[in-house]
Amino acid sequence: MRTLYSSGTILVVVAIAVGLAGCSGGSTAAPTVTRTVTASAAPSTPAGTPVAAPTVAPTPTPTPTCGPTSGAAASARAIAELPLPVGLEDARWDTSTSDFAGYDPCAPLSWAVVSLDHATGSSPVAILLFHEGRYLGTATKLAYSFVPDVTRTGPSSIAVTYHYAEPDESTADASGRTNATFTWDETTGRVDMTGDVPPVG
Repeated sequence: MRTLYSSGTILVVVAIAVGLAGCSGGSTAAPTVTRTVTASAAPSTPAGTPVAAPTVAPTPTPTPTCGPTSGAAASARAIAELPLPVGLEDARWDTSTSDFAGYDPCAPLSWAVVSLDHATGSSPVAILLFHEGRYLGTATKLAYSFVPDVTRTGPSSIAVTYHYAEPDESTADASGRTNATFTWDETTGRVDMTGDVPPVG
């Protein structure tokens, strides 16, 4: 048997001798059979060569943006510049009696309730609003009488119950109520209000 190599093709020539049993007078020439075998292409990467893994960038960990940890510190400048209610221009806002319990330096929306120095039960009160500790402004343009009830209804929203005196009621017997909700809108970057505030006059 002979093996021939030519142009990437292996030719195998096999000579087969066939004996003829039972025939007298010799033998006949054996036929020649030719087979063509195509060699497979060599792999582009040699066997055993390590393949580098794809590089994946790590996902960054988000870091929250927060303001001053103290509600009093976050409110100090705002209170100093807060306009006084009409007719009470000789009064002053009192940080020592203000309520900063609703302030959260990292919350989308938080609040502080600021009262006047020597305030009575029916004195005007201002609600300051904050986004991640940054002062946004007061909840309403006017400071309404009586201390409101403010509660959190979600990370970005608060509910306010205002109190007021109905006609012919004394301030001690004030039974009027209105409710409003304030919600931080991340898309517009502002606070939206729904509901009602106390009647004026």
